[in-house]
Amino acid sequence: MVKKVISLFLCAVIALAFTSCVDEKQKDNQADEETPELVYNVVDSAYLSYDASAVSAYADLCKAVTNGENSFRFNVGLFDDVMQLFYTSFPLSSLVKDIKINKDNSGVLITYNFSEEETKQKAAAFANKVYSIVKECKKDGGKRAYAIRAYNYTATHFKVVDGSNITLYDTFMKGEGSTSTCSGVLEYLLRQGGINSAHLLANDAAGNAWSLCLAELDGENYLFDPVTETIANGGKQLVYFGMTNEDAGKEGLSNFVYTSKAEAPMCDNPYFDACRKCNSWEISDGGNSLLITQNSEDIVQIAL
Repeated sequence: MVKKVISLFLCAVIALAFTSCVDEKQKDNQADEETPELVYNVVDSAYLSYDASAVSAYADLCKAVTNGENSFRFNVGLFDDVMQLFYTSFPLSSLVKDIKINKDNSGVLITYNFSEEETKQKAAAFANKVYSIVKECKKDGGKRAYAIRAYNYTATHFKVVDGSNITLYDTFMKGEGSTSTCSGVLEYLLRQGGINSAHLLANDAAGNAWSLCLAELDGENYLFDPVTETIANGGKQLVYFGMTNEDAGKEGLSNFVYTSKAEAPMCDNPYFDACRKCNSWEISDGGNSLLITQNSEDIVQIAL
């Protein structure tokens, strides 16, 4: 009888231990799914032709900066390309004071504008911010639905203010920035969602500098101007979403070039033409359709 009781007790202990291990594993998996993680190897699509080894080194440098590391080893023969990618594509580059090649050419020494602890805190806060936005924009549908939500989020959550010293990091964290950094928010969000995007420089009707986004959806390039959307109607519509060059020209924009000064490709697919008369909109059918209520009250459905 005593042996039987002991045997039952041991079985209960083993079962409890097994259940505990399963619960811990489930918690670990859930924690992994919820841990904010940036996509590090995404770059401004103006530089997609860069060698894969430079992009890989760039991604590793981004991770090093996110972790507040003071040194990073890589082939310094790629230094110029890696720096180009780093300063045009990674918002946390603003945390860095300087990056210098080591005397033995083994890699680089990184210095920061903040202490190690503060650098890590700022990087973590940024990752959390981006993660929460991307997660919300990905709630259903494919890349087109994601692009619409990212565009709407940018146009409704970021205020345009005067100031040439505002960084993309500051804009993300403070909710305000220049026309350049506000457009940059959309570009970075799109890249985090797996959509190629680039920062474009242009001129408005008065010849002043303007910034907007070029993004690729299903093999077609489109123009996006979230800043004008914000200024014109509080960002609530999609009038300046998925434009062609002709659409942008009607708004007085011209001379579209990449940050490298290379001429940007033409955008001539009128797929989102119904958006030009957008009064209100909604994503329906599990993220597979965009319903545009136009100024005439007509409702146009666009497949996503």
